[in-house]
Amino acid sequence: MTCSPEDITSFLTFRYPITNHTLFRDCWGMAVTDWHPRFSCSNETFEGAMTRVRELLSESIQKLVQGKQVGFAVGGLDSSLLVILVREIYPDRELHTYSVGFDDANEFEYARIVADQCSTLHTEIRLGKIDYMEGLRPLIRYKGAPLHPNELALARVERAAVQDGCEVVLCGEGADGIFGGYGQNLRMYLNYDHGDYAVFLLQNYRYFSLEDRAVLIQDEYLVDDVELLRPLLDDAPDDICDKMFYFIQRIHTVGLHARGANAMRFNGLPLGFPYIDPCLVDYVNALPFDYKVHWKSFKDELDAQKMYFRDVSEEKDIPKYILKKLAELYIPRELIYRRKCAFPVPFDAWFHDTESWPLDTTVFKTTDISGLSGWKKFMIINLNTFLEEFKNR
Repeated sequence: MTCSPEDITSFLTFRYPITNHTLFRDCWGMAVTDWHPRFSCSNETFEGAMTRVRELLSESIQKLVQGKQVGFAVGGLDSSLLVILVREIYPDRELHTYSVGFDDANEFEYARIVADQCSTLHTEIRLGKIDYMEGLRPLIRYKGAPLHPNELALARVERAAVQDGCEVVLCGEGADGIFGGYGQNLRMYLNYDHGDYAVFLLQNYRYFSLEDRAVLIQDEYLVDDVELLRPLLDDAPDDICDKMFYFIQRIHTVGLHARGANAMRFNGLPLGFPYIDPCLVDYVNALPFDYKVHWKSFKDELDAQKMYFRDVSEEKDIPKYILKKLAELYIPRELIYRRKCAFPVPFDAWFHDTESWPLDTTVFKTTDISGLSGWKKFMIINLNTFLEEFKNR
């Protein structure tokens, strides 16, 4: 097996091989390359839009459930709203909810709120470092690619759900990309100064910096990631705010869809993504940007013009505004308006004293990973595990 330089680079920038590439040289994958989000300006009132979002989301849920025994991967706002809407649609249905976490890093208390409110059969799954790392190889082997950091946790939820007789598991993947949950990225335009947009975007988005990869990766496996991205922005809207929405949906959301799909298929389940429904996506994309990422006040909007974009989100605005206003009808505010954070895999605690790893020297320049964060150490180990699994295939 020989790796593709374009997709080693893509993994370091986007966490997965973008478009229809794979990490195998001269092989092509089945990525969602025909999704070209379209944006327009709807004149719908906010109240009318909120009602229609609820209707479309309910319709999407019903298409996926269709009489099946249903489970949910629960933790944040998006998945919690799904549980509540399903309970509203099917008041007498047996529902299973699952929350996965770690001893010192989890969202169990928030999942319990929704489980109690909806009277579900609730299961908490605790993972340790050994559980997590032992599950890495089977999923990588099944996927034929390195994993997203949250992928193994999703797979454990799916496995537990199958054991409980669930025939479909619904999750909140996609909601952030459709409704404006990536507030920091969506305010990036505040610091854009009319240069090359692809260069500007990647300067602020790359998961591994150019400096990191130059130290870690053999030169033959590094290409210009701007040139990888540029063709995918050809159809991006002219509006500077919607450009980032387009990028998120065209690149970021596709990667999240792939991780969720791998976890579901690995456990023999159909896909369960109510938020990534074409009718719902098209409708929400057409809504005004302010319905999705909403300034708290006019003064906050003015203040933000002088700020670094990463300091704006949630301080001066409300990301995922229309979905949060809909959720207020059902969910306690403490769950809706808690500060957004990534799924809390404790990589820093697990790998803080890991200074080296036996990395494949055909791809890596060094085995020294001491200068990386725990998250980046995991991603390098993850990539190396993929190389080990497929080296002789």
